[in-house]
Amino acid sequence: MKQVNFGQLKDHANAILNQVSLDDSVSNDEIRFVAGFDVSYDGEDCVCAAVVFDLKDNKIVEKKVVRSKTPMKFVPGFLAFREGPVMCEAYYSLENEPDVLIVDGNGLADDGACGTASFIGVELAKPSIGVAKRLAAGEEKEGFIFIGEQKIGKVVKTKEFANPLFVSVGHMISAESAAELVVKCVVPPHKMPEPVHVAHRVADKKIKNKEEVILVEHNE
Repeated sequence: MKQVNFGQLKDHANAILNQVSLDDSVSNDEIRFVAGFDVSYDGEDCVCAAVVFDLKDNKIVEKKVVRSKTPMKFVPGFLAFREGPVMCEAYYSLENEPDVLIVDGNGLADDGACGTASFIGVELAKPSIGVAKRLAAGEEKEGFIFIGEQKIGKVVKTKEFANPLFVSVGHMISAESAAELVVKCVVPPHKMPEPVHVAHRVADKKIKNKEEVILVEHNE
């Protein structure tokens, strides 16, 4: 792994956050393809699955998996820079252009520099959403998540007798629309939105079965 300059990463994170929009760039009624992303690890490699869900037909239409050298070790607060680059590579491998991106992780409700959903949303100029199983940052008020006076997410219960999900804005979408879209993407009995749920299974299966995936090589 390369040596990391965390001062530069922090500056990069701040530049990303300064570009984040909490306004809807597309109506939920116009959204058809939603891509879910999840990353698993295999030694020094990270394996990212991207899964495209067709909301109109309520089915998965594409699965792609890419493998890359993990760019940096895990450092609290900088997960976006560990997982974001390989998610972007997985996005570029897709044949169906997604309208919105959903990641297993945080958007603005992140406890560090910036959330992975914000990282890929800004990098790819796409509406993006983070879905997490715990509230990493911010304060819950009447079902919404706030940082200061800014509404950045919503607490969503997608399965009876299960803990809620914490949905936060990544980029180019409002807290209300992000939560609504996540609920639309849930296929019972699963708790997570279907494209993310399937992405997690696909990435783990590729590693367990040692199946071939798209290899992304970076020049030093």
